[in-house]
Amino acid sequence: MKIIVDAMGGDQAPSEIVKGAIDASIENDDLDLILIGDEKKIKKTLPKNKKLAKYKIHHSSQSVEMNDRPSQIVKQKPDSSIVSGLNLLKSKKAHAFVSAGSTGAILAASLLLLGRIDGVKRPALGVFFPVGEKGIVLCDAGANTEAKPAHLVQFSVMASKYMTQIRGIKNPLTGLLNIGEEETKGTESYIEGHKLMKKCIPSFIGNIESRYLFDGRAQIIVCDGFLGNNIVKIAEGWINHVNNDVSTKLIKNIQSIEEKNKIKSIFAEIMKDFDYEEYGGVPLLGVNGTVIKCHGRSSAKAIKNAILVAKKCVKENLINSIKNDISSTFSIIKELI
Repeated sequence: MKIIVDAMGGDQAPSEIVKGAIDASIENDDLDLILIGDEKKIKKTLPKNKKLAKYKIHHSSQSVEMNDRPSQIVKQKPDSSIVSGLNLLKSKKAHAFVSAGSTGAILAASLLLLGRIDGVKRPALGVFFPVGEKGIVLCDAGANTEAKPAHLVQFSVMASKYMTQIRGIKNPLTGLLNIGEEETKGTESYIEGHKLMKKCIPSFIGNIESRYLFDGRAQIIVCDGFLGNNIVKIAEGWINHVNNDVSTKLIKNIQSIEEKNKIKSIFAEIMKDFDYEEYGGVPLLGVNGTVIKCHGRSSAKAIKNAILVAKKCVKENLINSIKNDISSTFSIIKELI
């Protein structure tokens, strides 16, 4: 299986990206990777065990910067690692594309070059939280700042296929993130979205307030991208606060070295469950190609695991599954609105 890895995307590119890609290739004989980016920089960061990996380098002369406008990337930086990589995917020269680069640029370029899966109105970004027995996926987590009722329904359908086929969760339950559990809470889009989801989504359990996100009552949490992105960043910041501040204060008030080490061990175990590196990345749901978005601070471990997510998405034919479910759900929505 051929997978393109954006060697120039992310805060630790290209060194950590390249290392993660090589590690993934060595541990998986069926992977044939394409490292895309500045060839000289990539070669300088290749690890010593590179000879054991199956890969090739595809040179691109441009990189996407933080101040670049996502909507202009395809025109202004056609030879960037993101655009070049997605063009390779479009031309069927690879099965998937993995990047820790700009979310906006990846989304905009994917829409222009790959297009949407038939029937999908808005692609969405899901973020997986490893909480409870099954974990949850929050969708949308930043691709759409606003969402219409029909979009919320489609986010639910796409997230459900991700949880079922990629995370292995059978019959995931769906909740709509809102300021109250009553059906009349929230903006007009959310009120109408609730009505539509109730009719179209058999697994829908109603509104969920943010304080109940992690209690396991639902495995899919649906919202617009503005709200979702803020939830993700608040959660990330709060987890770091608990780990750094609370554990430090606890240890400070304990004299016994044995007890201090025990607390450190407990917190390390807890943080492992919330470590995004363990889960790599998530597919950009709704675009007509397997595109995996990784955390901007992704290390080699995170990139390796993201490549494995890409591999599973291709093997499970996630794109076609979403297409089939979106098609049937879209027919129901048309009858209702």
